[in-house]
Amino acid sequence: MTNGIEEPHDMSLAAGEYVLGLMDDAARADFEARLATDPELRRLVAFERERFLELDLTASGPAPSADLWQRIEQDVARAPAPPNVVDLDARRRQSAAPSAPTGPSRRGFWQGFAAASVLGLIASGVAYMQATPQPPRLVVVLLNDQAQPVSLVEALDDKRIRVVPLAAIDVPSNRTLQVWTLPDPATGPVSMGLLETVRATLLEGPVLPSPRPDQLYEITLEPAGGSPTGRPTGPIIGKGYARTPRI
Repeated sequence: MTNGIEEPHDMSLAAGEYVLGLMDDAARADFEARLATDPELRRLVAFERERFLELDLTASGPAPSADLWQRIEQDVARAPAPPNVVDLDARRRQSAAPSAPTGPSRRGFWQGFAAASVLGLIASGVAYMQATPQPPRLVVVLLNDQAQPVSLVEALDDKRIRVVPLAAIDVPSNRTLQVWTLPDPATGPVSMGLLETVRATLLEGPVLPSPRPDQLYEITLEPAGGSPTGRPTGPIIGKGYARTPRI
């Protein structure tokens, strides 16, 4: 042991505690004194700072579902543990760590935090992959009555579309925006859903025939809750015809 830091496992733990600000004044002073002369310790501190920077950047990602967490835990349990990574099974067998980690309990607190960090990073990565937009089948630029673009619609499959506003749209408090498509003139327009806010939105309507080029899409201004008739009743905010993207 050197300066209260065991080699090599405790060096990594201490580096993490230093980055998270868990050390008291005396421990921090001892650690910084060693940090000034120990390049390996500086490398570990740099690694921990980079690791927790990733956590900060992914903290606002969408929360995974309960079954996703179960799959994540199963994948983590099956993965071979690299050096100095916490054994998840051992962590589950440990009793809960005290709320204020000091002395010997410090390591148990850090192990639990590190395991949660690993799960959080994996969950954020999976959520990011799920949220990454897929290439659209068709693209529609909706124009207003002055031929100005107001929104972009991407048809993803036979029931999902992504709506991306291209201009500010004034929506009174007692009205809502509703998106429509015309898959077949014989059956008339079909609602794809309501835009709760004027921002990029993924809508899932009923199962329809596969979208085709020249299919009509439009947005109308309807009463709160949507059209009372199941057909467009309000003024048209924008409309356009689908085109196949050249990507």
